[in-house]
Amino acid sequence: MVFMALPDSVDDEVEEWFSTQMHDMTRKGSTTFMASLPDISKEIHNKISDDEFNGRSNVYLKLTVPKRPVLRHQMFMWYAPVVVMNIVKASTRGQRGKGQSPAGGYSICFENKNPDQGVRIVFDVILMSDEGQDEELQNKIIKKEHLTPLETNFQEGIKAANTILNEMKYMERREARMRHTAESTNAKIRLFSYVSVIVLLGVTWLQRTYLRSYFKKKKLM
Repeated sequence: MVFMALPDSVDDEVEEWFSTQMHDMTRKGSTTFMASLPDISKEIHNKISDDEFNGRSNVYLKLTVPKRPVLRHQMFMWYAPVVVMNIVKASTRGQRGKGQSPAGGYSICFENKNPDQGVRIVFDVILMSDEGQDEELQNKIIKKEHLTPLETNFQEGIKAANTILNEMKYMERREARMRHTAESTNAKIRLFSYVSVIVLLGVTWLQRTYLRSYFKKKKLM
């Protein structure tokens, strides 16, 4: 899992950039898979105040499992991803006997200790098998020392299909984020239009009142 805390006043373009980069971190086959973010461009960096960038957010992440100690308790730094891995291993640590299933029922809480500062939490979840499971599954599928050309093509076809499915899911998530950004922008434009109309009506009423009073003083009315 990857989490990131953004100020509530963050620019939409900045939020879109960080969301896209964070989803690249959780996309299998990506060069930044479960790694750090790439360098921020000057255009994006100029839209972030120096006090906020990598500053203390006073927003805490708490990951717990029933009847277990707290697995993770960490404070967010603004615009810095928090990567949580090996949750199942951490939750089963200390249990007696092998083969026990994980406890399940994971709980993720976010605590904002600065009520005057709004916050946006962006996160993504990816499921990964434990070490050794992929190798065991591969051994069950591949029973021969060498694959025939047909079997090799079949395996390559499965990998290509999985890659296409991952890309489709990534594009679906990206489209949902862009739709949310567009709806937010349209809502701001509508609000600005309403405020402009109200201001225009108010100015018109003031002008009418002033001219009426002026003509009365001049005894023109």
